[in-house]
Amino acid sequence: MFPLSSVIYFELAAFLVGVLTYSRLKGTALRLFPFFLLFIVLVELTGRYIRTVLHQYNNWLYNISTTLEFIYYAYIFEKYFKNERYKKIAARFMLFYPVVVLVNLTFIQGFTKFHSYTMVLGSFFMLVLCCLFFYEVLLTPLELELYRVPMFWISTGIFFFYLGDLSYDLCYNLLVKYALDTGRKLFTTINNNLILVLYSCFIIAFLCKRNPPRSLSQ
Repeated sequence: MFPLSSVIYFELAAFLVGVLTYSRLKGTALRLFPFFLLFIVLVELTGRYIRTVLHQYNNWLYNISTTLEFIYYAYIFEKYFKNERYKKIAARFMLFYPVVVLVNLTFIQGFTKFHSYTMVLGSFFMLVLCCLFFYEVLLTPLELELYRVPMFWISTGIFFFYLGDLSYDLCYNLLVKYALDTGRKLFTTINNNLILVLYSCFIIAFLCKRNPPRSLSQ
């Protein structure tokens, strides 16, 4: 069995914490989060197996998984937004983004290459949704401290992850074309550190003392 990286251990830790605190997530927009994290862990393990054991390209797998990640994050934001305009932005993103990815994979970059073009688009929209959430929070009086709001930590993790990811993705095609080895090492370093930040924020979100959970109907 190939050795696991620290990234996968962090993802496993976030999944386990999500399972252990699942009773708190019921009835909220985060109720599917542990299942989402299980999906991410399985994708990572499968991707490593395809690359390390089978010695095959695994870009197609991450093209699918990252698309589903964007859709799920947008779903969470749509459920937490109070502003109807913000809800519509998130809902429309969930509808049009997979269509754009499909067009890109079919006619532009292909299924065997990483969808860097639509990855940039998805990362940009994640930053937009995070900023809208932070702005809405600033306009909404909170009974408890902000650091006790789970969605604050989730948004913080997503914001920093995709801010760094977007910076890399904007240069992805140039790095692949002119400095493939350097580009891979740079991606691994940036992505691994950002993942640690992302999943640490998820763990904090599950563990923090929270406001009364918001119903899915809210």
